[in-house]
Amino acid sequence: VLVIFKMFGFRLGKYFYISSLIYALMADIIIKNLILIFLLLAAFIILFSFLTFIMSIKPGKWPMEFTPESFNLKYENVTFETSDRLKLEGWFLPGNKNNNTIIVMHGYPTNKADVLPFSMFLLKKFNVLLFDFRSFGESEGSHTTAGYKEVKDLDAAVKYLKSRNDAKNIGVLGFSLGGSVAIMSKNDNIKAIVADSAYSNLNNMINVMYRGFLFLKYPFVQLTRVYSKIFFGIDPEDVSAEKAIKNIEKPVFIIHGKKDSQIPVSEAYTLHNANKDAEFWIIENADHGETYALNKEEYEKRVLEFFEKNLR
Repeated sequence: VLVIFKMFGFRLGKYFYISSLIYALMADIIIKNLILIFLLLAAFIILFSFLTFIMSIKPGKWPMEFTPESFNLKYENVTFETSDRLKLEGWFLPGNKNNNTIIVMHGYPTNKADVLPFSMFLLKKFNVLLFDFRSFGESEGSHTTAGYKEVKDLDAAVKYLKSRNDAKNIGVLGFSLGGSVAIMSKNDNIKAIVADSAYSNLNNMINVMYRGFLFLKYPFVQLTRVYSKIFFGIDPEDVSAEKAIKNIEKPVFIIHGKKDSQIPVSEAYTLHNANKDAEFWIIENADHGETYALNKEEYEKRVLEFFEKNLR
């Protein structure tokens, strides 16, 4: 019996020794694989976020689908230069009523032709100037900053208008990116602003861009902020229409679609909460770019009345 127990103990000990050796090897393999998986995931996050950043600041140029001539409208091709020496291209459309002029600004990543159809109603009362932001349409520029330097583009447009004899008071109608740029502008020559589908903070838009990436969203957003600081010297958190509208002293009319899938309607509420004096209109059932299309008659009436009241 004793011999049997000794043999059993020997075999059991051998079994435990072999098992522990196997477990040690497996643990080592698992740890090494986990480290490899972590390194591969980190590399993917860095590479993917960087490529997305580059594609975002260089989204390519949309085709110019039409010009004012397509609608039998009188216009001038105009060119003006920004303070950082970029030439921007625009169209000046003379109205029939007075010398007040509305600058109409497009969204990301389109061009002036994209907002031409929905701005033609302004010609009933005003001149209209449309232009391409830097790097978009026919304008110069190697990249966009999605609002930060585009404020200089608006300043250049205002300066150009002030050099003309047929442009008196100036208002701005900005769509999407254009709306945020209008609010962030500190140009005193702008007397009134309509901001349609504007964002309140650029960092919010980065969060929206990565909203479907679950646990990867946070590193993607933070890395994008890092790239912005490296390439442009800015934090997207500081590109803020919300901060700008708090201290704005000119009339602002905020318009937004309730079902906007690109710039959530919460952005409009954030802007309005920052300045309760701003006029506010949320359009039911409107997605991004549908605010005018779904309510043409009321949209034209409200916007024309707003500018007529404030451009005097």
